[in-house]
Amino acid sequence: MPITDIEKEKIKARLGKASGHLKHVYQMVDDKKYCIDVLQQLKAVQAALDKVGEIILRQHLQTCVVEAIQKQDSNSVIEELVQVFRHAPTLYQYEDETTELPSSSSNRDCCH
Repeated sequence: MPITDIEKEKIKARLGKASGHLKHVYQMVDDKKYCIDVLQQLKAVQAALDKVGEIILRQHLQTCVVEAIQKQDSNSVIEELVQVFRHAPTLYQYEDETTELPSSSSNRDCCH
């Protein structure tokens, strides 16, 4: 079963926020902002993308995996998940849903 419409909207909203944050990081690099501030913002983007991965994984487990188990095809979905995690071992990490980007209160130049 594919992603539901409700989950699709959640995913798109989170991806939109992550995309906006990433554009901000790009601008910070272009403006030669302080490295630690850039790294903090980049980590927040990664956390946002990890949350999207969690939503998609949860949806997959609740639909496709359950369906496969009911059809006695659990081996194939287990192998799919093993392959995903082999290539992206940090895909599923619990993050607080209210994680916001840390604010950059520094006006320092990068590495000065």
